[in-house]
Amino acid sequence: MIRVPGHVTGFFKPIIRDDPTVSGSLGAGFSLKRYVYTRVKILDEPVIRVFFGGRDVTKEACTSYTAAKYLLDTVGKDVGVEIYHEFEIPIACGLASSGAGALGVVFAINDELKLGMSRNELAKIAHIAEVKCRTGLGSVIAQYEGMFEIRLKEGAPGIGKVARFPVRESVAILVFGPIETKKILSSKEALERVIRAFGNKHYELLENFSVENFCKLSKQFAIEAGLINDRLLLLLRKAGEYGLYGSMLMLGDGIFLFGDDLETKLQKLITSLDNTFRPKYIMFTEIDNVGVSKVD
Repeated sequence: MIRVPGHVTGFFKPIIRDDPTVSGSLGAGFSLKRYVYTRVKILDEPVIRVFFGGRDVTKEACTSYTAAKYLLDTVGKDVGVEIYHEFEIPIACGLASSGAGALGVVFAINDELKLGMSRNELAKIAHIAEVKCRTGLGSVIAQYEGMFEIRLKEGAPGIGKVARFPVRESVAILVFGPIETKKILSSKEALERVIRAFGNKHYELLENFSVENFCKLSKQFAIEAGLINDRLLLLLRKAGEYGLYGSMLMLGDGIFLFGDDLETKLQKLITSLDNTFRPKYIMFTEIDNVGVSKVD
């Protein structure tokens, strides 16, 4: 079974070209110790089926399906595969579930068929699948090696350039619901706002890397890009009263929070909220500094 961390993006600049291997995003984010687990079953018949928690979602799971098909076509294997995903993170809420699923698929098939492909080769295929399906642009290159990352050059693993920072830090994730990434990535007007808001924030963070500076730049970006709603802004302001700081999940209706004595302060924050501000999903975890791994 393959384990892939979820991932949070704090700010990003999409760069989309005809060739998905040189498409991607600049930006920054961090991987989570909450995972998507993937196992596969190789079939004699050349079909691909995808299951989320035992439910057949083949028609909906573009990224996982595309990753599997691309890999099997690349290596010329006339077989099929059943893909089984189990999620510790909510889907379509800005936690890179699609990228994690694609990585899990290619790493699991490589392991099952003993293809001997490198981590870079496999992650490149996962990246291509995600770009083709417009479910993300920079998650795969970030989460396949984990840590806090700054994406300095767009493109698939082996092409894009990433600076990584191992960080031991707890983080809280509060989610109200999904935002469809595809709608943002397919809207010219929305993309133009994002690009203007991005500026050179990746270099600003590289020159002065810290969790606090990352959160500050992320919040600036979310406001300037017009991505954050009033509810999330008010929740961040309320969190600040308890000494917590963070920003919006990119792209999801939720926030992430850091701070000293985080778990205790988070409980006080949640207790103080009325129903309007109570998230559907609350997660307390840590930064993942490993990336894709095989587990029993």
